[in-house]
Amino acid sequence: MIQFVMSDLDGTLVPEGSSHLPQRLVEAIDCLQRQGIPFAASSGRQHASIRRVFQVLEQEPLIVSLNGGCICRGDECLYLDPMPRETALAIAREAGEFQGCDVILETPDQCWVYRGENGVIHELEVRSYHFAQVRQLSEVTGEVVKVACFLPHRVEAFLAQAKANWGDKVKVARSGGMWVDFNVADKGKGLRAACRLLGIDPANTVAFGDNLNDEAMLAAAGEAYVAPAGNPILKARYQVTQDPVAEIEKILENFKKRLAF
Repeated sequence: MIQFVMSDLDGTLVPEGSSHLPQRLVEAIDCLQRQGIPFAASSGRQHASIRRVFQVLEQEPLIVSLNGGCICRGDECLYLDPMPRETALAIAREAGEFQGCDVILETPDQCWVYRGENGVIHELEVRSYHFAQVRQLSEVTGEVVKVACFLPHRVEAFLAQAKANWGDKVKVARSGGMWVDFNVADKGKGLRAACRLLGIDPANTVAFGDNLNDEAMLAAAGEAYVAPAGNPILKARYQVTQDPVAEIEKILENFKKRLAF
């Protein structure tokens, strides 16, 4: 019996960078949570950005931000999986030397822009991020959960270099068309941590995603679905759904049928 639903945001529930949930989705999640089935939004985005998107719901969901590295309910942080500080700074320093690469370092409450000449500022503004620009990495404060690199061009070349240099120390994953993320966390660890907080077996969960940074979450869930425009690797491994909202509605229907017996 499904007891918990977790979904990626960008590319799965909304177009990349959007801050508006379709009304049908709002109604489905509200109904889900009224029935006592928690919903969690899992994204590489900052907590404040995700929370703003879901503020239209009757009941605030769990916010699993920074690729599973931070879990909050409202303003309360329930779980944190930060990177070693020196590792995060070393990655940012090296990435900043790659031509055309913007670099941000993300803590639970703040996004620090270390390099921002190639359009990342606009991307952060669109997503309603809290951010500040720094000239020196020594200015970064707080526990860094994620280092994210924005590359309008040459993302594949950067990804290959990043995996070669850092893949044995941290998780390196492409997120969307122009992002590469570095974490010690992942969305699978985030799903399992959320399940522990809720007292739910991961086998009784459903997860939705579209990109390679969602793979650990999909693998950890009892049921997993990939959005129609998802990464081909994921589409070969998991069920493809043309309509994630319809799948949520099916969960509700099945839940109500079980209650009727």
